[in-house]
Formats: sequence, C-alpha cells, structure tokens
Amino acid sequence: MDNWKVSVLYYGKITFPKTAMTPNFDPDVEISVPYLGFLLQKDGRNIVVDTGIHEHFIVNGRAWGGWPAEGGHKFVEESLEKAGVKAKDVETVFYTHLHNDHAGCADLFTNAQHVFQKEEWATLVNPIPFMNIRGDYDYSLIDELKKMDCIRIAGDMNWEDGIDLYITPGHTPGSMTIAVKTDKGTKFIVGDHWHLNCMAFGWQTEIVGMDGTKKAITPAPPAYEGLIPSSLIYNYYDYYDSSYKLKALMKNYSPEYLLAGHEPSLVYTGA
Repeated sequence: MDNWKVSVLYYGKITFPKTAMTPNFDPDVEISVPYLGFLLQKDGRNIVVDTGIHEHFIVNGRAWGGWPAEGGHKFVEESLEKAGVKAKDVETVFYTHLHNDHAGCADLFTNAQHVFQKEEWATLVNPIPFMNIRGDYDYSLIDELKKMDCIRIAGDMNWEDGIDLYITPGHTPGSMTIAVKTDKGTKFIVGDHWHLNCMAFGWQTEIVGMDGTKKAITPAPPAYEGLIPSSLIYNYYDYYDSSYKLKALMKNYSPEYLLAGHEPSLVYTGA
C-alpha cells in the first residue's frame, strides 16, 4: 500500500451554543461536537493523531464552559478497539497541540514515540495566566511526557513518505498540521486551527451533525474573507498567516481535504 489510510477516532463529545466556538455567529444554534483523533495505517503500521480529553477534565458530566460532555480513556480505548487496534500497537503519536482535549490520554500509548512542536512544549511548561484561568493545558502531562520517548520538532518537516508536518501557530504557539497522502488525495489534519469546517469555509450555510442531520448556520460576511476565527486564538497575526499557508498547501482548497479538530460530520462520513 503506497498511501496511508486515515480513520476517524471518536473520543467523546461536548454540547454548547455554536456562538461559543464561533463568536458573533448563531447564538440560537446548539451543536454537539466530538473530541477527535485520527488513525493512520500503512503496511501494518499504526500512527495516532491526538489522544482526546482526560476524564478528570469532565466534572459532573461537564467540561469546557460548564457544558455537557463525555470522554476519557475508555472512549479512546473503545475507538481504537473498533478499528482493530490496541494502544500498545501504536508506534507514533502526533499532537496537533497539547491542549487538555487533544493530549489528555497520552499515557495510554506507552510504546509510542510522541511528536509535537517545541513551541508547544515551551507553552505547556511556561503558561501565561490566561491559560491557567481557562484550564487550557493539563499540567500533569508534563511529567507523563517526560517518561515517554518524545521528539520536539521545530517548524516544518517531512516525517516520512506520505506524511508532512507543518507548524501552524495561532490557536496555540506550537499548533501543528499533519498532511497525510491517501488514495483520496492529501488530507490535512489541522487540530483546532479550525475546529469546524465552516470556520475554514465561511460560505457554508449548514452544519452536518455526527448523525448526519443538518442545521442551518449563518455564513460569514465578505469582510471575513471566508475565515471565521474561533473563540480561542492566542495570536491573531499567526492565525491568519497559518490560514493562508494552509490554503496554499492544500492547493485544492475544499472541505474534502480538511480534517478539522472537532468537525461533527467526520463521525458520520469518516475521513
């Protein structure tokens, strides 16, 4: 098999008004979005992108913003099992970033090499007060990763045939995109640079749920230039630079090549 197969891993979900993620848009539209990971497979090899949320960030059935949520180690293990894989079979874990809902179950992957940007590690170990107030990072992850086989990379690199890593800061200083060559073209796993497809393709007028149902949403006006920033961006200049970089890298800039960090339709359609 020359190309990689990409599968969607469902790690749980959180439900909130859409405006909480896309400020100024759709306060009356409630959405459920998944915590997502991705499984890359080729020639019997298994690579995972992101490890979901740790259950200790879900208190009394609620997570970020106090909204209803579910997730944790059990969800990660069950999702892998449905794909016919155990955590011990995973050779590499790539992290789009180290926020608590993307790196929470790293400790499951004890046999894997863990790969993230050095700028993301620097932010994890030296946060500013705003990050602490929100609880963006899980600081127990520092000691966990110190026990692991980790590689902190700097910037863009070709990891191996069919996998390229790109630094795409904005959401966080060390956010990273994983570009994966598949039989359907190159897929771009962007983490929370764009949480949802409609944030990268602002002209969209509907959002597709995890069960395939559709809800009408408000498209972005022309002044947004097709991009809807999220409610959590650490550096807006970096965000726009990374957005333009991704648009250039994707060449065929369309939703079929984007694997956004919490896009609900991916649970229904797959990658």
